[in-house]
Amino acid sequence: MNIRLSVFFILALSIFSLSAENAVYGKLWITAEYQNGSEKSESELVSNQSRIGFKGHWEFTNELIALYQLEYEVDPVDGTADENRGRTLKQRNSFVGLKSSYGTLFLGKHDTALKKSQAKIDLFNDLAGDITNVFQGENRMKDFVGFTTKTSEKGFSATLNTIKGSGELEKNKIGDYLSYSLNYKRNNFYAAIAIDSEAKGYDSVRYSIQIPKDKYQFGLIYQESQEISTNKTEDGFAVSGLRKIGPKGELKIQIAESDMKLSGGRQLTLGYDHKLNKQFEIFFFHTDLSTSNKLTEKTISAIGFEFKF
Repeated sequence: MNIRLSVFFILALSIFSLSAENAVYGKLWITAEYQNGSEKSESELVSNQSRIGFKGHWEFTNELIALYQLEYEVDPVDGTADENRGRTLKQRNSFVGLKSSYGTLFLGKHDTALKKSQAKIDLFNDLAGDITNVFQGENRMKDFVGFTTKTSEKGFSATLNTIKGSGELEKNKIGDYLSYSLNYKRNNFYAAIAIDSEAKGYDSVRYSIQIPKDKYQFGLIYQESQEISTNKTEDGFAVSGLRKIGPKGELKIQIAESDMKLSGGRQLTLGYDHKLNKQFEIFFFHTDLSTSNKLTEKTISAIGFEFKF
């Protein structure tokens, strides 16, 4: 980390600590993994999108609040979170916005409505068993304008994202890409319908359902995605289940299948999480990714620590 970046973090921590309206937060999330592929096997330490963030808000009135968030991925393992650019930090959801009695308007870089619509159905999000291995649409976009309505008394809310095109096919203005969702949430049920329009070259529709019941939680995602340049359409699904083991343990299973990214793509993941306290967790998982191409098949077994602050 260079000197200017170090000074930035020191000043940010000092300033934010002066006000209860601002907060510093983060997560160190590291696994020791053994990967077995068709051509080679290897073991390594992996940072699973460890992060640090700053967020806060100011109340102008009881019904109008300004808010912000700056969040960056860090890599405690090798020090380079953004490997493509050789940078220490990689920007995650970062935005400034206004919250009112009608909803929240925010501008910056953010997960799309379609990505957010899956809530916590993906039990291995940001780990090797993430559904992004087989699903399109897990996008975080820049040049982003988002609006989420206030949740109604009956549990409904809606989200609309307008995103600037990336230059291809003369698409270079805000609104060239769209992502929107309709969500319903109650204590014992969650459901969402989400649509991407031309986001990273795909039109997608995603249906999500999550049912928590006593010690159990069940989730289902079904999605159809069409590649715009070829008009080729593929579908896929993900099913997840969780059972609480005592006050601190969770046993998890997840199956995801789709040809969107890999022909014959199928991923089965099993895992167990154990919380030592609210901040520290030890966990294990094993994921098996199979495809029509034997060269891309692999299994990964991992044990890791998660520390939140």
